[in-house]
Amino acid sequence: MQAAELRRLIVRHRHVAPMVGVLLASTDARVRITDLDGAVILDRDSSSVPADAPTERHPIVVAGGPVGWVEGPRPSGAIASVLSYACSRETDKRSLASEALDRYRELNLFYDLAERIAVSPHLADVTAVAVTEAGRLPSGGAGFLLLEFPAAGRLTPHPLGSDGPIPEIGVAEGLVGAVFGGQAEIVNDVAAEPRAGAAERGIASIVAVPLLFEDERIGLIGAASTERLEFDAGDLKLLTAIAALTAPAVQQARRYESAVHGGK
Repeated sequence: MQAAELRRLIVRHRHVAPMVGVLLASTDARVRITDLDGAVILDRDSSSVPADAPTERHPIVVAGGPVGWVEGPRPSGAIASVLSYACSRETDKRSLASEALDRYRELNLFYDLAERIAVSPHLADVTAVAVTEAGRLPSGGAGFLLLEFPAAGRLTPHPLGSDGPIPEIGVAEGLVGAVFGGQAEIVNDVAAEPRAGAAERGIASIVAVPLLFEDERIGLIGAASTERLEFDAGDLKLLTAIAALTAPAVQQARRYESAVHGGK
């Protein structure tokens, strides 16, 4: 919690500010509330208490760490406890609001991506949409998509002929091969990753998710950057949602093109 937020809660919040006022009214002691840097948020002086009276210093704690201090005689501990509770509740409320907004955005992504993928039955169009979305992760990076051709044992960039950050690679080669055969991963320091191979030599950071269709691995999708990025769990969650929509669309496009070409 930032100092400005702490100040707003103590001075202006419709519930917290009156509660602090009631607590202060119950004691005639001098009480000072400051932020972590020592800036005074509230200073209630008292002429009836000697200036050299013993004081205590108690932290206002949120998420296991101090965000401010309450200084004064013994009642200051109770005030610090109440403020810790109030600040924690406010932080929890904001986290829930942020989570609800994230889910709303995910639903919009699902609807938008599903609609765009459904426009064309062709594999090149489906993969182009998926790569574009993978390149829009909050942390950045260039999107890429590789599909397996089992007969050749290779993972090939799609759309075919596209110039993505990852070139064609064997299904068991390097970090990309490890993700294809394993689980989704974030690697923000590829240079320090022992599994990285020649295909990832120019990559600094990468996040990738396998494409799975009916328990079959058909490829992987991700984002990569030649400059160091800090991909996080939010990026991985979004990319996983993109992969979940892309995999069945890829298989459907492959079947469509196989049927069209087979009928000629």
